[in-house]
Amino acid sequence: MTEYAVEYRKGSKWNQNPDRDYRYMECKDCGAFELASEDTTAVTCHQCVMEMCEAPEIKTRRNQGRPSGWHFMTEFVDKNGNVYFKGVEQPKLKGTLPQTVVEKKLKYTKRQKEEYMQKAALEINILKKELKTLRWKKDKKVVMQKIKNYSKILKGKITEQWVTKLFS
Repeated sequence: MTEYAVEYRKGSKWNQNPDRDYRYMECKDCGAFELASEDTTAVTCHQCVMEMCEAPEIKTRRNQGRPSGWHFMTEFVDKNGNVYFKGVEQPKLKGTLPQTVVEKKLKYTKRQKEEYMQKAALEINILKKELKTLRWKKDKKVVMQKIKNYSKILKGKITEQWVTKLFS
């Protein structure tokens, strides 16, 4: 069995105690010193290990012309006429159904969201003042429902549906 050189050094790294001695051993391939435990007999440094291994294979994803989540749809027809039911291709139905049209959701910018939240806060304030003057329960119910809807927007749940319903 071959003996490799051993050194004891004070801790100098961020996760080492500067008052304690740490055992370093000579790499069996290149001779560089590497941190090792007390019962270690031989060490291979990280650079030698990298040379032994192959470089990682980097795979890039290609856009296939399908929207995200198409395989979760109960029925999806791509631009070539291929029919899929829950992500499984149905070759017998190829070309029998029209292409699936996927509507993209309207995304709001941060400024637009803040604007709608501010409008909702103003409306809630007005409705709360109105609520104090109301006398009948049936009238109060309508105003409370409006306050509830505006408070959803205040919580940050800004969707195209709520914006058109409340601010149009």
